[in-house]
Amino acid sequence: MVSSCCGSVCSEEGCGQGCCQPSCCQTTCCRTTCCRPSCCVSSCCRPCCISSCCRPSCCVSSCCRPSCCRPSCCVSSCCRPSCCVSSCCRPQCCQSLCCQPTCCRPSCCISSCCRPSCCRPSCCVSSCCRPSCCVSSCCRPSCCQSVCCQPTCCRPSCCISSCCRPSCCVSSCCRPTCCQSTCCRPACSSCSCC
Repeated sequence: MVSSCCGSVCSEEGCGQGCCQPSCCQTTCCRTTCCRPSCCVSSCCRPCCISSCCRPSCCVSSCCRPSCCRPSCCVSSCCRPSCCVSSCCRPQCCQSLCCQPTCCRPSCCISSCCRPSCCRPSCCVSSCCRPSCCVSSCCRPSCCQSVCCQPTCCRPSCCISSCCRPSCCVSSCCRPTCCQSTCCRPACSSCSCC
């Protein structure tokens, strides 16, 4: 179709490659034949959810598909499981529905994503030191705080003064750094702490 049809007459027949211009980017022309950057506007963000239209103007819930999960579309409107891929693991998408292993990276290690599915070494930082992440994979010095002083994290890497509490007084933590009165229990009687 020639450009003469790319005016107010945006009919179904005129939705060809030659008419993919902003003047014809309406609902009637939202077809795959017009999925080009010139028509990537909000009115055409449904059948055009392909890589050529992955731009902020089309970052709406109807286009939150893996084909458009690019940094330019990593906004709150596209923070859904279908777009929880590594390219969208950014703070603005670190919500509870994107807390899965594909987004377990430092940029998403915030309180809203401190869930067991993301308790990996890359997210073992102070912002995620909470009981839901006190698992063996996160028992590191960076998370050895009072909130994580529980039996699931009683391992040598967390046997420091901040975690020398009764809940962690086990044989694995019987070391000089934990020689405190709170840890003088039978579990540590064979060590040099009691």
